[in-house]
Amino acid sequence: MTQTSRSHLILLLILILAGGLRIALVYLQTDQLQQDRDAYLAIAGNMAMGHGYSSTPDPNEIQPTAFRPPLYPALLSVLYFLNAAPLGIGIVQIILGILTVWLTWQTGKRLQMQWAALVAAAIVATDPILLQYTTYPMTEVLAAFLTILLLYLLVTSLSIKSVSGEKQVIPPLFFWTGVVWGLAILCRPTYLAFLGIWLVVRFTASLIFKLHNRKSESMKERKWSPVMYLATGIMLAVSPWFIRNLVVFHAPILSTTHGGYTLLLGNNPVFYEDVVQKPWGTVWSGESLSDWQKNLEDQISRQVPPLETEQERDRWMYQRAKNNIAEQPELFVSACILRFKRLWNLSPLTSSALLSTPLVDWSIAGYYSVILIGCICGTFLVVWNREQKWEPFIWLILSFTVVHLFYWTNMRMRAPLVPAIALLSVYGWSQLSRFFKFGSTVNRDANDQRNIL
Repeated sequence: MTQTSRSHLILLLILILAGGLRIALVYLQTDQLQQDRDAYLAIAGNMAMGHGYSSTPDPNEIQPTAFRPPLYPALLSVLYFLNAAPLGIGIVQIILGILTVWLTWQTGKRLQMQWAALVAAAIVATDPILLQYTTYPMTEVLAAFLTILLLYLLVTSLSIKSVSGEKQVIPPLFFWTGVVWGLAILCRPTYLAFLGIWLVVRFTASLIFKLHNRKSESMKERKWSPVMYLATGIMLAVSPWFIRNLVVFHAPILSTTHGGYTLLLGNNPVFYEDVVQKPWGTVWSGESLSDWQKNLEDQISRQVPPLETEQERDRWMYQRAKNNIAEQPELFVSACILRFKRLWNLSPLTSSALLSTPLVDWSIAGYYSVILIGCICGTFLVVWNREQKWEPFIWLILSFTVVHLFYWTNMRMRAPLVPAIALLSVYGWSQLSRFFKFGSTVNRDANDQRNIL
């Protein structure tokens, strides 16, 4: 059997493992596919029945909403239209999970990782966060798939060398990269931060290049043309949602009206007192959270003039969160540190019935310890060696981390980062193994020399 054949056989086994684990969890936790935590199912059902993008259950009192990003409920609405839910939701989640594993391997190959790409794929196949949220109608699985598809396209574009056919390759590649980026924004607005950082980096690099190199206008145009194709793809993807919000709400809403609530949820006196000022591991009790939400609605109902639209409520919550931050800056800093620790925690603070034993918790902690240590080493080496192909991974992880320093955060918020973390971790461990292997070789050669003498 050739090396390529062995590689494909191992990949097939990894894909079978990924599918088998997800099928088993969907079978064991089928009821969770009907738990509508974020109102995605309600929105999808209304869309399938022709009631538009709304989450109100009564067809006689339909209220348009922009509280949740549209991509995932739009996908689910197809299943509702075909009467395929909830089983169809589980099948789609399983397929997206398998595709994420396969694309992780493909991206690793693009990065010339060879066998290490299979290890990264295996990490994604067995990741506890992605496995657990396969059984929930939430955006984690779709976001992870869009992340690795976007990274694959970005790595591919950075891998293209100056060849005669470059002008024919660049435009469609960057256009479709933009389309995928736009879809990712419609899945989770956090990808807007990634886009912002990426554009700043590209602009800065172009400016430095321009200052140090005098090129012709054709070269300048050629350097900026990929960004234009990227922007065109993004605008094409997000424009239906943007135009819909302009027509329905008379407001240029590019993301959602959910940001104010998410910022206020993690920056309010009750959360500071019940969680931030308590020992690590304390979670916000359901009773306290419910009381806070009721009190919040009571405050909103007493506002003069009344807050009648989602945009007005969103702006009010943003302002209230800013006031809380200004009034208690020390606790805000403590809350940011807490959110960082939660985002990069080794094991979930709350577990499902299937993952509630200490042995499972410790196993997950050990699993993530190895992966995150490798990821830290990989990140350091990428920055140290200025590995251009790996730059998107760094900016992606940085952007998500920065956003979730301020907004409500828990461990599942890093689910979209899992493929990037896996690839960086394998890169880090592989480089470390080469270093130690080189060190042992040097020592062995030195000993041989001494024996000869």
